[in-house]
Amino acid sequence: MRRVLILLGSFAVFGATAWPEAALPQGAKRATAVESSRADAANRFAGTWKLIAIERLGSKGELLPPAAPPAFGSPNPTGFVVYDAAGYMGMTIMQSGRPKSAGAQPTADEAKTALLGYISYCGTFSVNDADGVVTHHIQTSLNPNNTGTDERNSFQFSGNRLVLKPSRGVDGIQSQLTWERMPDLAVLTPMHRRLIGMWKQVVTERRTFDGTLFRTEPPRVGLLSFTAAGHMSVYVMDPGRKKFAGADPTPEEARQALTTYGSYFGPYEISDKESYEVTRQIGTINPGQVGQLALRRLEFVADNRVILKPPPALIDGKLVQGYVN
Repeated sequence: MRRVLILLGSFAVFGATAWPEAALPQGAKRATAVESSRADAANRFAGTWKLIAIERLGSKGELLPPAAPPAFGSPNPTGFVVYDAAGYMGMTIMQSGRPKSAGAQPTADEAKTALLGYISYCGTFSVNDADGVVTHHIQTSLNPNNTGTDERNSFQFSGNRLVLKPSRGVDGIQSQLTWERMPDLAVLTPMHRRLIGMWKQVVTERRTFDGTLFRTEPPRVGLLSFTAAGHMSVYVMDPGRKKFAGADPTPEEARQALTTYGSYFGPYEISDKESYEVTRQIGTINPGQVGQLALRRLEFVADNRVILKPPPALIDGKLVQGYVN
């Protein structure tokens, strides 16, 4: 991962990520033949992949009918998986047919419906080319039971397409996900090149317009991704989230998971002249926000650090600027 991001005022600071600790253990020496082979395998994954289809396979590999919307495996999903050359990854999938909440905040039942029709997680990945397996080492997940687990996927490349098959579920059904590699943007501006990469949040501050610190918030765990293909995605969670008591969350557990996790994704554009970035949210954890724009001003304070400044917000009767680092 390239950098750290800071959000302030909300002010957030994000920083460039480094190689995962497991990738270069202490005492490791550079560039053995085995290490080079592993790097080549991982580099085949590096890029932005758009979801083409989710198919459900029975115990004998037969194709099953699609699930009913908005369950996973229903028709017309929207999703992306991003693999970073430094060993980081993130996946977001939104099923079609997710209903909007009736009010500003979802009821517990509405939250469960929204949760079951959306997948978001990020972490690192490793490739076993000989076995044809890519393993996602999940560090944050919308489903708190998946945080800290490994997901093994058999893989197959065919031209510009990638097919992933995770392990079979408890019901014996296996999902088959087909992805298509997105081309890089034809023109990458200097600000694009500074922003592209995986970012980790360091701190969030909120300040009044005279610069007075209003509030400091602990950083959310996870990543923010900007790719050369013009795709942006968010996978962040509050620390200390509780796991579900069982495999199937209760409506109240679903609401808790939904309100302690942040995720959306879509194409982004940059204005070098005005130093801002705007993302059109084609997928989001909140069904009511699909199609909305997320605007942030950018301030690069180092090669590996950027501050995101979303629009000011009224908090406790005061207009404050956020800074995300």
